[in-house]
Amino acid sequence: MEAAARGGDDVPIRRRASATRQRILDGAETLFSRRGYHAVALADIAAEAGVRVALLHYHFGTKEELFAAVIERRAAENVAGLQASLATALATPGSPGERRAAIIRAFVTPVIEKSMRGGVGWKNYIRLLARLANLPQEEGFLSPYRSSFDAIVVDYVAALRALHPEMDGLDVHWAFYFLQAATTHILVESGVLDRQSAGTLQSSGLDVVGEKLVAFCTAGFTAFLPHHGDSD
Repeated sequence: MEAAARGGDDVPIRRRASATRQRILDGAETLFSRRGYHAVALADIAAEAGVRVALLHYHFGTKEELFAAVIERRAAENVAGLQASLATALATPGSPGERRAAIIRAFVTPVIEKSMRGGVGWKNYIRLLARLANLPQEEGFLSPYRSSFDAIVVDYVAALRALHPEMDGLDVHWAFYFLQAATTHILVESGVLDRQSAGTLQSSGLDVVGEKLVAFCTAGFTAFLPHHGDSD
């Protein structure tokens, strides 16, 4: 009975430890998304989370290990959303152009949905991923990012290659690379659009921005197709 009682006493301790881990992860995610990896120190994260630096070392070890935990915490759910969206797109009937639009929309929509309606945590996470996509990819600390998301990009490229076997395979990669570049840019919500349109357009309106991006990239894809200019 004493052992059982001791086990029961451990439950609040484990809950407090779990809550502390989540606070640290939330604080790190917030700061990494705002400043990037290199501009954030462990002391900054500890202050953001309201804990001592020693607790960061206790729960996560090094800054790089903490960063990996931030990426991995939401990665599986994010990838699962992209996989489900792609599966739905591949089941969509229509012309090649309509099916191409469905695949492109399948890539753009899930991350916009999480950013717009997933809460502050997802907003920070999606912004963080957008930042990381624009860093030199040989950086060692990016390994969790690469291992989590490269495979799903391969799946999307394969889907577009299957839809357009007449298109040079390297050009499919180019087209999807341009789509990724535009997507990561808009997800930062930098305010450039607001300033350059004199406030008539808003970079924070990702639903509208996303639909414009899908239409633009769907049409732009045809520049690499044989007999460019023919209707599809």
